Amino acid sequence: MPEVWIVLLEGFDLFEASAAMRTFDLANETLDRQACHDAQTPPHYAVRTFATRAGPVHSNGEAALHVAALPDEPQRPVDRFIVAGGHGAVRAVRNLSLGQQQVVEWIARQSERIRSLASIGEEGFVVGQAASARASQVGSPDGIDMIAAASGMELALHIVAHDCGQALAAQIAQRLSPSADRLGTPRRFRTGFPGEGRDDERVLALHRWIVQHPRQPLTNERLARRLAMTQRTFARFYRRATGITPARAVELLRIETACIAIENTLLSLKAVASHCGFSSEEVMRRAFVRVLKMSPSQYRDQFHGKT
Repeated sequence: MPEVWIVLLEGFDLFEASAAMRTFDLANETLDRQACHDAQTPPHYAVRTFATRAGPVHSNGEAALHVAALPDEPQRPVDRFIVAGGHGAVRAVRNLSLGQQQVVEWIARQSERIRSLASIGEEGFVVGQAASARASQVGSPDGIDMIAAASGMELALHIVAHDCGQALAAQIAQRLSPSADRLGTPRRFRTGFPGEGRDDERVLALHRWIVQHPRQPLTNERLARRLAMTQRTFARFYRRATGITPARAVELLRIETACIAIENTLLSLKAVASHCGFSSEEVMRRAFVRVLKMSPSQYRDQFHGKT
């Protein structure tokens, strides 16, 4: 059973950390079903969460998670060690907080028992890089190879694909973001833009970038610059490719991101609104009612924690 340890830094991104945990949970559920038919099914993930001391670790929102303290020494090798941080002002390595420095020293001491290191968020990346460098000073000449990601879901899917195959990762991704053909029925909301734009790599790449940066000011001018077009050319191109305006697309993608957060995390609706780029919880509520004909709280009642 692969050991996945997630150490939470103070101010960690609850959305991204929860998305990673949810992805591993779905991997285990899928493996359970496959085990009924295939004796060669890969072993399940044992996911554990830690901090430098036992108790609550506060996230970048209103919630805190109660976790165990990192043990003095793992009883068995840790297959995947993930440092989950936030996206605030990134500290220089020389200015790490006491808690962050303690994580660095723990990883360095146990580097021989950590098979792979990964990070979520900018602060997680800084701590992970510092730990790799420190490990090279205390006995691991090459440090520790690290995978860095802003998205907890993408990181976990990458790990699942490496461990269990791309087919299993694709099944999980489908469950996390079901087909847009379900629009129009009282099921999970996904955008599903019409038109040829769904097959245009420029449009698809732009949509991926929007989803990865929902909190940024996504104006027509900025989107046009992403595709190296003037605003007028971009507006015509996008409307012709998708059948909707860029502003409408941004709203739909923000709603979709909010829906995934509501389905899979414990974030408050206020925190979801902030994470997804809405100026307030009320602005998000109006967008939900306009598009989904239900409020975010009604959406949560229907879909939170259900697959």
